[in-house]
Amino acid sequence: MPVVNILPQLYKLCEMSSQNDKEKLIKVHRELLCNPLKVIFQKRTTEEIHLELLRNGLFDPFEALGMSATLKALEQQNVWGILQKEFEKLQSLWNGPDIPIYIYPLTQHRPIIDGIEVKKNGVAYNGVIFLFISPELVETELKAMFSHEYHHICRLSSIKKAPQEITLIDSLIIEGMAEWEVEKLYGEAVLSPWTKRFSFEELKEPWKKYFTSNLYLLGVENHYSFLYGDESLELPRWIGYCIGYRIIESYINNVGSVKPNILYQISSEKIIQGSNFNKI
Repeated sequence: MPVVNILPQLYKLCEMSSQNDKEKLIKVHRELLCNPLKVIFQKRTTEEIHLELLRNGLFDPFEALGMSATLKALEQQNVWGILQKEFEKLQSLWNGPDIPIYIYPLTQHRPIIDGIEVKKNGVAYNGVIFLFISPELVETELKAMFSHEYHHICRLSSIKKAPQEITLIDSLIIEGMAEWEVEKLYGEAVLSPWTKRFSFEELKEPWKKYFTSNLYLLGVENHYSFLYGDESLELPRWIGYCIGYRIIESYINNVGSVKPNILYQISSEKIIQGSNFNKI
């Protein structure tokens, strides 16, 4: 089953955490949650896997002491069942790959972004999805987050590039295309707020000034300033996500409706060429 049932591991973690002193909590956390993931992260140590999960929103070892109530709430909401059903729906709709999906409670140490407390986070690697969620998340938001990440999996399986081979133009299209499909499935209300922050007209100047000369910049780790914004470079917050969405929007407006399982197979270059950004 794509949605991996890790509830037994999570409940066992809660139980073992209550039986161990604080010095052993980190060890227990790693053994139960990270050791089983070595089959996925074959070149990573347990410590590196742990750090990666914590960085993306996993509850920390000391939070495990009071995590039982959160687990029960997520179980009562049937989070695992809802996402299994949504996976089956999207896999059929998009003709996507069969991949494992891991769901964990989100940490209580949550950042505030644009005045809003983060209630979720998702990460799509090449062949697996990790979701970090809170009980406050409504069902539509849960589905939207998952569909965004699963679309990444579909797109990545199509372009067949390692992270270091992905260009900035690829990253823009990956993010924009995922949000485009989210809007089609669940409506504008669940779109990330930065997706439509800037109009096409407002994006012309930064596109020409900062993006066009860097479209073939290699390596996902080198794209963060362009995606998330960088004050030192005069790039507004989340500008790359907005540009990616506007690229897809103008491409569809120009060429007409495209089936989602066809759209994610179109090359980044062809998407740009068919969009209004090619005319700037």
